[in-house]
Amino acid sequence: MASTKDTLISRGPHIDTEETSPAATRMSAPLRILYVEDNDIVREVTSELLAQDRRQIVACATAEEALKEFSANPFDLVITDVSLPAMSGMELARSILELKPHVPIILASGYDLDFAVENWAANVRSIIKPFDAAEIEALMSKLIRS
Repeated sequence: MASTKDTLISRGPHIDTEETSPAATRMSAPLRILYVEDNDIVREVTSELLAQDRRQIVACATAEEALKEFSANPFDLVITDVSLPAMSGMELARSILELKPHVPIILASGYDLDFAVENWAANVRSIIKPFDAAEIEALMSKLIRS
C-alpha cells in the first residue's frame, strides 16, 4: 500500500548547520510547512503554490499521518483542511497545540470559521477555500511574524 504522504518539496539551498552560526542558521533555515489535505489534486496544486525559496513543504492526506509527521519532525507552520476523513482538521489542530502550543496553524474550510477559532489562540486562524496565493501568503506572513 502506498503512503499518502507526498514527497517533500524543497526549494532553496541546503544549509549545513555544523558550519553555520546559530543566528545565521535561524535566519537562513527554510520555513518548514506541514500541509494537510485529503483531495489529491488540491494537495498537489496547493503544495506547489506554497513551495517557494526558503520553504520546505510536507504534504499529508490524513490528520493521523500529519500528527505522526509533526510528532517526529519540527515544523514552523501547519495548514490543514478542516474536513478530513476520520480525525478532522480541528481535532488535528487541538492535538498539535497540545504538543507545541505556539506553532502557527491555519484551518482551511469552505466556510468562515473565524467565530469557531477566535478564542483558541492568537496563533490559530482560518481561511476560506478556495483561497488564492495572495490570501494565504498574507495570512502566513502575519502568523509567522506574531
